[in-house]
Amino acid sequence: MPQAYSRLDPGSVFPYDAAMIIDTRLIAAALLLAAASAFAEDAAAPARKWKDSAEVSFVNTNGNSRTQTTSAKDAFSYDFDALTRLELEGGGLGSKSNGAVTAEQYHAGEKSQRKYDDHDYVFEKYQWTRDRFANIAHRHEFSVGLGRELWKTPKDLLTGEAAPGYLNEERIGSRRVSNATGRLYSKYVHDFTATSKFSQDVEYLQSLADKRDSRINTETALTTALSARFSTKTSFLWKRSTRPPAGTAKDDEIASFSLIANF
Repeated sequence: MPQAYSRLDPGSVFPYDAAMIIDTRLIAAALLLAAASAFAEDAAAPARKWKDSAEVSFVNTNGNSRTQTTSAKDAFSYDFDALTRLELEGGGLGSKSNGAVTAEQYHAGEKSQRKYDDHDYVFEKYQWTRDRFANIAHRHEFSVGLGRELWKTPKDLLTGEAAPGYLNEERIGSRRVSNATGRLYSKYVHDFTATSKFSQDVEYLQSLADKRDSRINTETALTTALSARFSTKTSFLWKRSTRPPAGTAKDDEIASFSLIANF
């Protein structure tokens, strides 16, 4: 049974607009139906230029408390050629406890990159985020920079990126934040076996207008293949903002166990 746990500072309570909440349970059902239909594909079909990975998690408890937590995410990539790639990602997380909404997060983004030798590439990246319980109505982040494969073996890959960027954040109940940023990012992947791998992502964002304003985003994950199509993923996500919106905590943590369908 997929499980998820989210610890978010409740912050201030704002009116709940049901039209703004995406029922991620419907997204999860659609993704699972699409994954089931994929089994009908011919295994001998030629290699495709695109890949898609759909991730879903749902937990429902009844008894002394009634809690529902649902999350869904989809990651799509397309290789125009051996050097150029486009990546698209979107998802959402929602949680209710005894009928009251306790978490509401959405995100969507894109990244395009082009290699200019065996290890180095240039990229541009954009991401939109909404997190109502962190008092973030809309956050827009954009960066353009350089990336490099720092260490590569048959079982290991360490990648690093550095980029200047721009952030525009519309906050609920407080002033808008808009400034230039500096971004550092690193990802390490280790294949334990042909069906099991570990990954660690670390991202650091520094405001160039206020040295006290910085953000850290990390994800630690273990992915295990169940079949050619399906995998399970256990992950822990930690986010820290040194100058968060008023009335919210500096840290967010999400631990989850999810089912992944690969197309």
